Amino acid sequence: AESRLHRADARDVARRSQVLLKNQNNTLPLKKDATIALVGPLAKAPIDMMGSWAAAGKPAQSVTLLDGMNAVIGDKGKVIYARGANITNDKKVVDYLNFLNFDAPEVVDDPRSSQDMIDEAVKAAKGADVVVAAVGESRGMSHESSSRTDLNIPQSQRDLIKALKATGKPLVLVLMNGRPLSIVEENEQADAILETWFAGTEGGNAIADVLFGDYNPSGKLPITFPRSVGQIPTYYNHLSIGRPFTPGKPGNYTSQYFDDTTGPLFPFGYGLSYTSFSLSDMALSSTTLNKTGKLDATVVVKNTGKVDGETVVQLYIQDVAGSMIRPVKELKNFQKIMLKAGEERAVHFTITEEDLKFYNTQLKFAAEPGEFNVQIGLDSQDVKQQSFELL
Repeated sequence: AESRLHRADARDVARRSQVLLKNQNNTLPLKKDATIALVGPLAKAPIDMMGSWAAAGKPAQSVTLLDGMNAVIGDKGKVIYARGANITNDKKVVDYLNFLNFDAPEVVDDPRSSQDMIDEAVKAAKGADVVVAAVGESRGMSHESSSRTDLNIPQSQRDLIKALKATGKPLVLVLMNGRPLSIVEENEQADAILETWFAGTEGGNAIADVLFGDYNPSGKLPITFPRSVGQIPTYYNHLSIGRPFTPGKPGNYTSQYFDDTTGPLFPFGYGLSYTSFSLSDMALSSTTLNKTGKLDATVVVKNTGKVDGETVVQLYIQDVAGSMIRPVKELKNFQKIMLKAGEERAVHFTITEEDLKFYNTQLKFAAEPGEFNVQIGLDSQDVKQQSFELL
């Protein structure tokens, strides 16, 4: 935990792990000469930054987000810090979280009233060009045997976000959490959202690297973000169903939610960048594949923005019909590519019979002849599609 030799690697891994979920009007990256209000109970939280499986990690060596932002901004700009809220106002939850840690209290509440803390944060926001709110879960909330009955950000922090939004200042949410959260309301309130998970000892530096644009985020979601806890379980590769909901068509007698949009808030494989990418239509080398053959699927990816960046091109395959129920799609391959601003490159994927095999009712790992859909995209939902037949 103490090795200085590993800190650069820890910082690099933490940078790569972050996922940019929203960035309206190019709110990010932040300007280094700006006055920034940094608020939230996780802005200065060395224990939480390390996450719940920190093992030999020492909180004293952990770089907080406040540390990281101050290190970047130096004397060029200004960071005004205010705590804004406690992690939660639920005393039972705080007692549980502190029971988990035998060495020292895991969660230390600020004794001030919620209103006093919000007032201080709002004052900081009003005196700033932009607001960064570090919100989410304390590490113990995503710990072993720490399930939750809802996936909302705790109410104390939601009240803070609402008050910050009311100032009219650009609002950046930095999420720290160990599970997908339902953030429909927060997604509407925020101008930008950066998912940082629990970023580890070098987390504060790594998050600051991304916030100020010294690193262009390229992470993609390894899970699905639901709109509501009522959608759980939700995952991209669920089995095909008899009456699927089709967007734009009447939903009655289909598998839909009538009280909210059907489908996730953020799908598996999703993640933005400070640049933009376009995908050409997919070209398939053939519309048929035999058992010993190969199929080439190609798309041209172009960096259509103004900065260099990486993205992850993802290949999904759907077995349209089988001897047993098959998933709507399965991730079969991906390639991470770096493109300079304006650069374009063809990305090739090779598909063989091996990619089409599954364990059938006889528990044999085998492929079945028939129709397959190939999808290529920068997330699991927004894809280009072509079909081929396995002979």
